[in-house]
Parts: sequence; C-alpha cells; structure tokens
Amino acid sequence: MIRGMILENYKSFGKLDLNLQKGGEPKSVVAIYGENGSGKSNIISVFKNLILSFQTLNNQDRLLDFQSNIPKNNLVDKTSLLEVFEDSYMLDTTDDMRVKINFQVNDSDGYYELIFKKVDGKPYLYSEELYYLIKKASGTVFKIKGTKNGPNQIEFSPSLFANTKFRDLAQDMVNRLWGKHSFLAIFNNLIEKSNKEYVESNVSANFLNLIRTFNTVAFRGDDSTGVNTFNGLLPDMIKGTLNKNQSDELITTTSNALNKYLVPLYSDLMEVYYQTERTEEGIHYELFERKRMGGRVLNLPFRLESHGTKELLKLFPLFLNAVNGKTVVIDEIDQGIHDLLVDTLVDNLKDDIEGQLIFTTHDTEVMKELDVSALYVIQIDINGNKKVETLSKNNKRNIAAHNNIQKKYLEGYFAGIPYSSEVDFYDILNDLEV
Repeated sequence: MIRGMILENYKSFGKLDLNLQKGGEPKSVVAIYGENGSGKSNIISVFKNLILSFQTLNNQDRLLDFQSNIPKNNLVDKTSLLEVFEDSYMLDTTDDMRVKINFQVNDSDGYYELIFKKVDGKPYLYSEELYYLIKKASGTVFKIKGTKNGPNQIEFSPSLFANTKFRDLAQDMVNRLWGKHSFLAIFNNLIEKSNKEYVESNVSANFLNLIRTFNTVAFRGDDSTGVNTFNGLLPDMIKGTLNKNQSDELITTTSNALNKYLVPLYSDLMEVYYQTERTEEGIHYELFERKRMGGRVLNLPFRLESHGTKELLKLFPLFLNAVNGKTVVIDEIDQGIHDLLVDTLVDNLKDDIEGQLIFTTHDTEVMKELDVSALYVIQIDINGNKKVETLSKNNKRNIAAHNNIQKKYLEGYFAGIPYSSEVDFYDILNDLEV
C-alpha cells in the first residue's frame, strides 16, 4: 500500500510531498480533486511510469522474440527507462528530477527512489535506491549511482544475495544494463529467465516478495492500463476466442460475475450473457444483454453500448483487484459515467477493499460517501506552485462534523476549482469571419 510520494521537478510539480496516511497507516481509499490541468493525471502517471519501468527489459525481450502474448494497452513499446520517463522532466529546468514512493508491504515500511540529472539538456538516471525490510530490520536493500555513461557506484545489502556467485551475476547485469533500465527491471528480467528454485534459494525472500508485490499494482491512465487478471474471468470480456486448451467454464463464471456487477446498476438491464460458436479454432464468444426498450425486451450486443457503460466494464477488474488486496490507481474514475453511478460504486466498494484504491475525479457526489480524510485537493497559488491537501477537519479548525464538505468545496472553501472569466463566442466568431 502507498504511504505517500515525494516529487521534485516532475511534470508540473516543482516540489510535492503527498502524505496518504492516517494514524501512521496507509489510507485504503484516496480521492484526488482539482481543476482541469492542475496535475491530477500527473500524480497518477508517477505510479504508471514506475510500474512500466519495472518491465522495460522484459518488454525488450518480448519484442525481440516477436512473442504474440504481449499484454494489450501496456505500452510494451517502452523498452527503456528514459522512454518511460521521457515526458516527465519539468520543462525549462536543469535541476534534478526526483520520484520517491513511500510504501508499506506486509506491515513493513519502505521507499523506492529514482533521481534523474541532465547533461547538455538530456536526462540520465543518476541514482536508484530501495529501502525495506532485509532480515528482521529495515535498511538499504540496494543503492546504485552513475553518470550518463552508466553506473559507478553499486551497493548491495550483504543479506540480499546468499552467495557471491549470484551477487557477481547481478552486478555484471547492472554494469551492462543499468541506466537504460532500472535495477528492478533488470532483476525482473533475471527472475523471468532463471529457474524459480535457483532464484528463491539465492535471493532474500523479503526482496522477492516486494518485487512480486510491485508487479501486482494495477493502474489505468489515458494511454495505458495494467491490471491483474483473475483465473475465473475472460481476459477480453466483450468478444474473443478461447483456444482448445481453455475451459468454456470461463464464459460461465464471467457471465455470472458481470450479472452481479452490471445488472444492479441499470433499471432497464435484465441480464448479460454470452453467445458462443464452436469451431476448429476454438470457442468464439461475444457479450450480449437483454434490455427493456420501447415496451419490448431486446437482445443486443454489448459492443453497441454507450461509452460510459463500456467504461464501467473496464473498471470492473480494477475494482476486483482493490477488493482482492492489491493497490489500484485510476485516473478519472468518473470518465463518461454518471455521477450517481460512480457514487454508488464507491459506496459499495469502500468497506470491501482489502487493498488500496487511489483515484482522481471531478465527481463531487463521491465526497458524500467517503471520510473527509480520504479527500484531497490540488491547490495552486498565484505563482503556480502546487500542493495537495487533505480536506480533513484537522487542517481547517472551523469545519464542524455536520458541515457539507461537497458544498464547501464547490463554494471554493478548499480551492481546487476553476475560476473562469466569461468567454465571448460571438466575438470569436466575428473575428473568424473578418
């Protein structure tokens, strides 16, 4: 679970220290508000970029091998660390860019930090550090520093590897690949290519567990999605083909799950189901729905549904991840979805989440369903400096328990809302006609 983050010169944030804890524990639900262009998506991109950066070397191998099972919408074309972070450096600055994530895994706190520098206007990875539980105490698991030409200082905890042979292997890979890839990406690739028993017998169990946990963080942004699939769900829930080695029970379990998810949200939706066709290639399936329309009951392919309903379907596995104990980060959870539907979903989710759900939104109806400490607003001062503040009454002493937080937010009490002047469209049109 994410305890917070520290950013320096990252996208639109000169400096940001975001605390996502309450009473020393990570919050299970976090909703981030702000006006358009305030940087909500930039905060989400931190998680997205870190997760994608762990896979750069694996992505490189997959593309070189022309593997056909590359996950969709996961930016697999990003095969180096600098490609992942290429648009992240704050414009017109030569100062260091710093990304630090504070986390908690198995009740132990730690942090992961990347620092980038610039030479002749071009960024390079300057340092990478992981601090976490090593044996019974926490400490620096590894710290690597370098120049634009590669690493020049490599520090591994004495307890990270069981023998010098494995340490030498890891160090050789760092010398060859670090800078283009992070150490976590390098180690992810090493795990994928090595015998599982060999790795587990030679590497700290805490470190391996941490790597696995990082790889389960799910996210959705504008240009990419990363989500953990479930054995009982179809990977593509709208339309696809099961090969002969897959069980058609997947179709039944997915149909049952979607009926429990979608039908309660719509008054005209009676049922969702799959139409199937068996061929030599396998089982072709497509999602359909039975709806009341114009006094009749019609069977319609789900692919004809509205954008908002399709967005609800995309959110489904992400919500399940949060309930299943994973960390999930979503940009614009309300994209194309009615406020009252989002309100209902968050209300249903908040008590079932075993992991963590962090999302951005413009939907103020959600404020009614969450504790005020879960609500954050991006505030911008007159010089463009930004901070992210929780709406907790501890930060505003004159907020009473009975106050309407939604109303106060819309009235500008916490800032983070648009302050706009009038737009004269008639004048614009006249200019265009001259």
